[in-house]
Amino acid sequence: MSDVIDKVIHFISGDSEPASDKDILLKQLGKEISQNKYAKFYRIKQREVDASFAQYFYGLYRAIYPLQVFLKDPANEAKIKQVTLEAFLDKHIMDMIKHLSPEAITERKKTAAAGLSSQLEEELAALVSGFDNPKIAAADACYDLITSVRQFALFDFCSMLKKFDPEIREGDFLSHPKFTEVDASFLSPELAALLSILPDFEENSDWKTVFEIFKYCKGGTDVIPQIQWHNLLAGIKDLKQSKILDLIGKMATGNPIWEIKHSAPSHETLSASWLEQKSREVRGVITGILGGQRSAQISALVNAVFGSAEATRLSFYTSEKERILLDKGVGGYIYASALNHLFAFVQDFIEKEIHELCDILLVRGQWTNNSASRQMSEGYHEVMGIIREITALDESLDDDGSNGSRLRGALLRVDRDKTQTRYINSIINTVNEEALNMINRTVPSLIVVGKHFKMLLDDVQKKPFELVMNWKELALYSKTPISQRIGDAYKKINYFVQLMVLETKPLEE
Repeated sequence: MSDVIDKVIHFISGDSEPASDKDILLKQLGKEISQNKYAKFYRIKQREVDASFAQYFYGLYRAIYPLQVFLKDPANEAKIKQVTLEAFLDKHIMDMIKHLSPEAITERKKTAAAGLSSQLEEELAALVSGFDNPKIAAADACYDLITSVRQFALFDFCSMLKKFDPEIREGDFLSHPKFTEVDASFLSPELAALLSILPDFEENSDWKTVFEIFKYCKGGTDVIPQIQWHNLLAGIKDLKQSKILDLIGKMATGNPIWEIKHSAPSHETLSASWLEQKSREVRGVITGILGGQRSAQISALVNAVFGSAEATRLSFYTSEKERILLDKGVGGYIYASALNHLFAFVQDFIEKEIHELCDILLVRGQWTNNSASRQMSEGYHEVMGIIREITALDESLDDDGSNGSRLRGALLRVDRDKTQTRYINSIINTVNEEALNMINRTVPSLIVVGKHFKMLLDDVQKKPFELVMNWKELALYSKTPISQRIGDAYKKINYFVQLMVLETKPLEE
């Protein structure tokens, strides 16, 4: 024995005529094969793999083929994951899952109150918490076993058998194959692949649960009989223990130290991947609910502020022009709606109604607090100043504008030069940032104006007056009661600020 070990060391190190040592070791391997239970699989003198080898794996292939077909179906893979997990879950967890199913949520949406999205978030959190359970670990272990079965069953037996009979066809077990001997070196890639996936299945593993899951997913029909599977396991175990495949592989490659390590299938934490998918599913529903609620809120606020008036006033930074960009697969004008609403609001309301009110209140009013009147005046003028900035940004997107000319040229080239996409997006992002900056600077000034209207509305109803002393005189300058106009202005500014918040904040906020 020590002599053999010495020869292996010489062979690896390259000392003392490695070719001679190699031949000795290969000869020793030949003797081991001749004494092996499966010696008929290999013809030592001819260095060929016998047709009986193909016949053995043909029988294995025929037995396992229904399982191969079943496990190849992506729909079955998804179903197996779900059923495996549910097989180990407690009833209260299953009830939560059913309550969060797409069908159940659809029904709940029909009669749900406004708080459905919050309910779904709470229920999802409870579900995640409920998965911290030893039974979940058992489900993961069962799925690991199924994954090992899949790796083995999906081995390309047909491709290996074609080396022995090129006429053999996948899944055809009616025709009788005509297997012939094959040069061992010709088969070495298949041997290596087979050894890498040949599993160490234990006969006492929970095969009953595995095949019950398969049966359930196949509509109550056995994929293969469980007794047949146990017979397969016994045969595989015997084959592995004999080491015949390793011995043939060494002879086929002419390498006495040839060794293939088992490639275990990647471990998938079934519960984690299922929870991730369920979370995406439920949060997608929540996003849809919130999106629908936000759209309804925006529509109501637009109607309250603008009525039936057309609120799109810009020529280039618009949702219509955005479609051209989106069709090219680049970013869009994400604040187009908000900026158009701001422009229309200043044009239609600030420049007219608020201008007239400010002329009465700030110019003719006798304020007891000059600081307050100055703050309101500054807020008003800051809002008025945004018109010029919005107009300049919009005109920059004209074909002759600073941004429009660059966009036009890049859009003409983007179909044949995808590197233009990044350049286009950088321009669009800059424009969007400028639009958001204008909105974010204007809204606080509107809030200041609205806050002072609220103060004035409170003051006009006081006796005696505290903020403005000559309310009776100011009333003469307005055809409509001054308090009503101030109240309407405050309400409309408040609605508009809410509109700007909804149109500029991401949905998840």
